[in-house]
Amino acid sequence: MKAYQFLLFDADGTLLDFDRCEEKALRNTLTRYRIDDGEKTIHLYHQINADLWERFNLGEIDRAYLLHRRFGQLCEQLNRQEDPAQMNRDYMEQLSRHADLLEESAEICNILCQKYKLYIITNGASLTQHGRFAVCPLTPLFEDIFISEDMGVQKPQKAYFDAVAAAIPGFDPDRALVIGDSLSSDMQGANNAGLDCCWYNPQALPNLSGVCCTYEIRRLRELLALLP
Repeated sequence: MKAYQFLLFDADGTLLDFDRCEEKALRNTLTRYRIDDGEKTIHLYHQINADLWERFNLGEIDRAYLLHRRFGQLCEQLNRQEDPAQMNRDYMEQLSRHADLLEESAEICNILCQKYKLYIITNGASLTQHGRFAVCPLTPLFEDIFISEDMGVQKPQKAYFDAVAAAIPGFDPDRALVIGDSLSSDMQGANNAGLDCCWYNPQALPNLSGVCCTYEIRRLRELLALLP
């Protein structure tokens, strides 16, 4: 087992309960525009948003297109005439208020920060993530937070991880571990950068992607046994 020193954590879906935060923000936004916030509408938004983020992670579209089109497509399919850019701004403002934690994340980070240097690596939008980490109880435990929009590159691009490495004092790639829930973003990014990675896979999903994972865990607590 390597003697890791630098732990690079993804945020949403790994430490933060993005699903809960997103649902609060989305329902509040839909209510503001007097759009039904029933399960059918919520599911439609999730489907549109997930498809766009997958295309973004693959480098097929940029962030501006993603943020505009997710509500654009939603309004088109609901036959609504709202301004998708304004809807997205309202949604992101709502989202910036929420930083609900996943189970075990606070406990595990409080333990790990005593021995390791912890960092956040996230593709979330700058305005939203800065707001969320301003109210997140985990923030003081991390040495730094690297938001892709601030850096001009995103996961899984090697350039993103190169920029992160350059910004961390004394960074040693042989002593770094990427921890995240996304194969296409976190694990692929680690592969591209030549870093070890741990796939947080609480639902025990199959890895059909061809992406290599150094480790795989079902619970964050397993990191305590995994790390020396």
